[in-house]
Amino acid sequence: MTAPVLAYAESTEAATPSVDELLGEPDVLDVDLSPNGRQLAILRQDIKDKTRTAYVTLAKVDDLSATPAVVSLGDRQVDGVKWANDERLLAWLTFWKDEKGRPNGYWIGDYFVHLPVKRVLSIGVDGKNAIVLFGQNKAITNADFDTSLVVDYLTDEPGHILMQVWDARHNAFALHKVDVYTGASTLVEVGVPATDFWLTQRGVPVLRMDSNSRGTVGSVYGRAPGATEWKLIRQSRLNEMKKLPDFDIVAMTAKAGVFLVSTRADGLDAKAIRAFDIASMQFGETLGEQPGHDMDGAFVDQDNKLVATAFYGDRLEYKFTEPALAAHFKGVNTYFRNECNVQIVNIDTGHNRFVFKASGPRDPGSYHLYHREAARLEQVAARYPSLTSDRLAPMSAIKIKTRDGGEIGAYLTRPRGVEPSTMTPLVVYPHGGPEVRDQLDFDPHIQAMAARGWSVLQPNFRGSGGYGKAFADAGRRHWGDRMQEDVEDAVAQLIASGRADPKRIAICGGSYGGYAALMGAVRQPGLYKAVVAIAGDCDLVETLAFAKREEGDDSPAYAYWLASIGDPKSDQAMLAAASPAKRAREIAAPVLLIHGTRDIIVDPQQSKIMAKALKDAGKPFQYLELKGEGHRNWAKETWKTVIETSNDFIGQHI
Repeated sequence: MTAPVLAYAESTEAATPSVDELLGEPDVLDVDLSPNGRQLAILRQDIKDKTRTAYVTLAKVDDLSATPAVVSLGDRQVDGVKWANDERLLAWLTFWKDEKGRPNGYWIGDYFVHLPVKRVLSIGVDGKNAIVLFGQNKAITNADFDTSLVVDYLTDEPGHILMQVWDARHNAFALHKVDVYTGASTLVEVGVPATDFWLTQRGVPVLRMDSNSRGTVGSVYGRAPGATEWKLIRQSRLNEMKKLPDFDIVAMTAKAGVFLVSTRADGLDAKAIRAFDIASMQFGETLGEQPGHDMDGAFVDQDNKLVATAFYGDRLEYKFTEPALAAHFKGVNTYFRNECNVQIVNIDTGHNRFVFKASGPRDPGSYHLYHREAARLEQVAARYPSLTSDRLAPMSAIKIKTRDGGEIGAYLTRPRGVEPSTMTPLVVYPHGGPEVRDQLDFDPHIQAMAARGWSVLQPNFRGSGGYGKAFADAGRRHWGDRMQEDVEDAVAQLIASGRADPKRIAICGGSYGGYAALMGAVRQPGLYKAVVAIAGDCDLVETLAFAKREEGDDSPAYAYWLASIGDPKSDQAMLAAASPAKRAREIAAPVLLIHGTRDIIVDPQQSKIMAKALKDAGKPFQYLELKGEGHRNWAKETWKTVIETSNDFIGQHI
C-alpha cells in the first residue's frame, strides 16, 4: 500500500495549538467521488482578513497530479458537496444576511430570530452552468428559509433528485422532484404538521418520521408497496442523538418495502442490524451483530446494496458483506496505526474506488482515496493542515477494574511528550447522556486541556450506551452511586499507577457529565480541587418535574427518565441523596456553573438552583450564563468562551 502524505510524527518541537486553532475554520469542508469513480470534488475555503472565499476543485481521479478545474463560490458559507450524477455537482450554501447586508430571520414580538437561508446550487462537471434548485419557483423560495434537504438521489432518474421543503399552505413539509439541470420542481407528496422527513425507495416514500413539538418523542410510519395509507410502526422517546433507541433506521434496501434497523428485537442484549418488512410488519434476517457492542450503522451503495454494517469498539469498525473488502479495510487501518476512525464516505458503482475520512485524537479530519485493485491509498485533503499529529496529544484506551469486580472502558489523553510513568495533573471528563459513550476521536476541549499539561480521563461508566442493554440498565436509578463509583474507581486506578497527581485533580463535564461533576464533588470532597458543570442537573426531583411538565406524564420521554433516574413518588430519599443541590454543604472545591439561557434539554433553572444552594452554604462558585444559547450546537465564539473559561478556572486550582 502506498502511504499517504500524512505522517504520524512523534516530535514534540512543534508548537502546542491554541484554542483558536482547535476551533478554527477548516481548510477543507467536504470531499465527494462521482458515481462512476472518475471525478473527485473537494470543497475548500480560504479565510483572510475575515473574508471567506469558498471554492471547489474538480479533479480527474486517473490523474490527480494534473491541475484541477476550479469553481469559485465567492465570499459565502458552503456546507458540503455531493454528486447528483456523473455530470452535475450539488453544493449547499448558507446565507446569514440578505443582499443588502441585513440579517436573515423574523421577528416574534420584540425578539428577532436569526435564521439563515439555505439553498442548493447545481454545477456542471466542467464548473459551468450553475443554477439554484427551486430557483424558478418563487412561491417556495420566497416563503421557505431552507430548501436544502435532499431525500433521494434517484439513481434510476439521474437528471432528478427528491427534495423536501416547507409548504406554507398545508403548514407541513412536502416532497418535490427537482430537475438538477434546470432547478424546476414538481410536487410529489405533502406530509402532516408533525412530519420531520421521509425515507424513500426509487423515489417512492415508504417511511415517514414524525415527532412531537419538543422533538423528544418520535413516530415511524410505514407505507408498504401498493398501499395508500400510512401505518404506525413504532413510537418512542428520541434519544440524545435524535434517534429511536431500539428502532433506529440505518438504511434502505434494494427490496421494495424492506429497510434496515438497529434494534434489540427478540430479547437481544446488544443491538443488531436487522431487516424489517413494512408489509408484514415483521423483522427478517440479522445482517450484522457484535456481542457486547451495539451495531448502530450501515453503509449501502448507490443501488441500496449493503456493503457493511458498523459499530464502535474503541474506534469505528465495519463488518463487510464481501470478505475481501475486510482485508483491504484492515490494511487501511494498519496504516493509521489503528488510531483513527476510518469512515466510508462513498464508493463508486464498481466498488473499486473508495473515499475514506480518517479522524482520531491526533487527526482532526483527513480524506483519502483508496484504489482497490492497486491497494493504493492517497491522501487528497486535510481539514486542518496545520494541526499535524506532532502538535496534538495522544489518547489511549484503558481498562478499569470496578470495586464490585466488574470492568469498564475508559480513555486517557496525555500531554504530548510526557513519559508513560510521569505524574501529571488530571481532569476527569465524564460524558453526557448518560446513555451515550466516548471513543477514540478528536475533541477540541480535550486537546485544549492536554495543551495545558493536564491528562484527561473519560470513563464509560455503567449506564453508558453502546455496550448493550445490560450495561446501560446497570446505571438506571444509580445516578448517585454506582455510576459515580465507576468514575471514582477509574480515578483511583490512575492515581495508583502513578500517572495522576492526587493533589491536582479536577472534574468537568456537560449535561449528564455536569451532573456527574457536581455529584463527584459531593462524594469526594477531598479529591477534586475544581469542579466545572456545564448545563448539568443538580436537583433530580426538579429534573423529573421539568420533564413531566414539558412532556406530559404519559409521554415515552417522561417514562424513560422515570426509569433512568427514579420515581419522585416512591424514591424521594434516594433522589434527594443523589441531588448535589441538596448536599451543597458537603462540597469543598470551588465550582464553576455554565448554562445557556435557552436550553430546552436541561432546564437553565438547574444551574440557578445550584448557584443558590452553594451561596446559601457559603461555598465558592462562579456562574457563567450563555445568553440566548441552547444545550448544544454552539457557535465557535461560544465554544471558545466555554473552553477558555473552564480551563482558566481549573488552572487556578490545580
